[in-house]
Parts: sequence; structure tokens; C-alpha cells
Amino acid sequence: MKKGQITIGALPIAVLTVGMVFLVLATVAYVGEKYGDAIRSDSSGTTVNETLTTVNEAGEYLYAFTSSSNKDPSCTVTQCVNATSGIVIPAVNYTATGCKVKWAGTGLDDLGSNNTNWKCTYTWTAEVATSATNVTTDLQTNISDNTSIAGIVLTIILVAAVLTILMGIFLITRQQQPM
Repeated sequence: MKKGQITIGALPIAVLTVGMVFLVLATVAYVGEKYGDAIRSDSSGTTVNETLTTVNEAGEYLYAFTSSSNKDPSCTVTQCVNATSGIVIPAVNYTATGCKVKWAGTGLDDLGSNNTNWKCTYTWTAEVATSATNVTTDLQTNISDNTSIAGIVLTIILVAAVLTILMGIFLITRQQQPM
């Protein structure tokens, strides 16, 4: 036998080892999908003079919450200022719901604040992603992007496991028979 070759007797062990590796990976993926949100971290802070581009009736999200990795954000805007003129925008002229600031002024825009850049100061709280959350999210994304390949791989592993069991039974019964 040449160096590096596998014998028929060692084949069941090799197939079972590969199968176990895939089983462990599948378990990690399942646990990550089920409990990924549980490993987020509560966080809070204050942001001062964040520039929002062209705030109008459609609104603009505060920067820290444009990311989908932040869960259940809440914001309390304390002040917004016209970024060009520096004039404080009265709170009755905007709403801040779900960390999205919208122009809500009625009638004439005497201060010239609609459709302009604003600088807002606010406090925020959210469940932010940790590096562990990012790892499980990346794993879930990669698995979902390769779903058809995963099905093929799992089928091959199942067939290999059945063949391994049959080969193991065959080898054991063959070794027990007197020649």
C-alpha cells in the first residue's frame, strides 16, 4: 500500500468523521439561528450635532439606526438646528418616531428648515449586535445563500452514513467468519 492511501477498513471511520463535522456545523447553525438575538448587548448613548441630509416630510433616519443590526431602537431628540443657518428648529416643526426625524411644520416655512440639512442632538437606546451576533448572522446568510448546495451535501452525507453502516456490518461479519 502506498503512503497516504486509505484502506477499505478505514473508510467507515473517515466517512463518519466527515459526517460528524457536518453534523456539528449544522448544530451550530441551528443554535445560532434560534438564539442569535439573545447574544445582543443593550447599549445607550448621546449623539451631538449629527448631520441629517435634506430632512423633509418623508423623513430621515438617525445614523446610528440605519443599520439593521440594531434591534428595538428608541430615540429622544433634544434639539435640531438648521445646519446652514444655525437657527434652532422648534420641536413643533418635526416629529421623531422610531428614530426617524420628519418635517412636520404646517403652513409657511418661515425659518427655511424644510428640505435642508439639519444637525440633531439625541439620546438613544438599542440592542446592538456583538461580534458573536455578527458571526451567527454571517453563518445564517451563507447557509441561506447556498440552500440548494446544502441539500445536496446533506443527501450525500446521509447516503454515505448508510453505506458506512452497511460496510461496517459487512466487515465485522466477514472478520467473524472462519475461513
